[in-house]
This record gives sequence, structure tokens and C-alpha cells, in this order.
Amino acid sequence: MAHSSSSMSDQMSDYVNLRTIPAAVGIAFSVMSVYLFGGLEGLTIGWGINYTLTSTHALWGSMAAYVIAFASSETRAFDRYEMWEKVLIAAGPALMIGYVHVQQVTDFIHSSEPMLPIIAFFVSFASYGVLSQ
Repeated sequence: MAHSSSSMSDQMSDYVNLRTIPAAVGIAFSVMSVYLFGGLEGLTIGWGINYTLTSTHALWGSMAAYVIAFASSETRAFDRYEMWEKVLIAAGPALMIGYVHVQQVTDFIHSSEPMLPIIAFFVSFASYGVLSQ
């Protein structure tokens, strides 16, 4: 009986480690998204590296987080999502890519309404949340 208890403990440990990776990626995604939409300025990593995050790198990191979230999700099949979820999942990356690469999108988000960068962040964050279910 002690053997099955140890096996159960090992399985729980494996599950916790598996769920830790998406959680850490989700935190990284959140930080990169906040930075991308202007919520953070001048994000620099010290520790002898002295690297300052750029919008392009934040976008690439966010897209990598999307791939990791999808790969580690319980769903793993786009056709299993409902239509509103598919729209939201597509809206996040489209908004982020448009923000970095399409000047009209950047201008619209920054010139029309002060709340638009915050709304853009929440759209991308909600997109990530739905994708990572």
C-alpha cells in the first residue's frame, strides 16, 4: 500500500510541475503585454545583461507564450472552442501584431481615448486566458 501512496505522490508532483510552466508563461505574457501597450516603460533586466525590452521582443515573447499556452491547454484543438472563444483567441494576437506593425492601429489606440491601451491589454489578456484553458 505504501507503494501506491508514493506513486500517487509522484503523479501529483508531476501534475504540479506541468501546471507550473503555463502559470510562469502566463506571468511572462502578462508583463510583456502590459509593456507592449504602454503600461510599463523602460523594462530593463540587470544581472550583468543590461537588456531593455523592446516592443518587437515583447510581441515575439507574447506570441511564444500563445504557442506554449495552446500546447499545454486541455483543449489543444481549435475546433473545440465555441465561436466567441475563437474570435477572442484570434483578436488578441491580431491586436498585438497590428499594434506593433500597423501604424494606424498604434495611432488609433493612443490618440482616440486614454482607456484604449488598457482595453487592448485586457483583450489580449482575455484571449490568452481563453486559449490556455
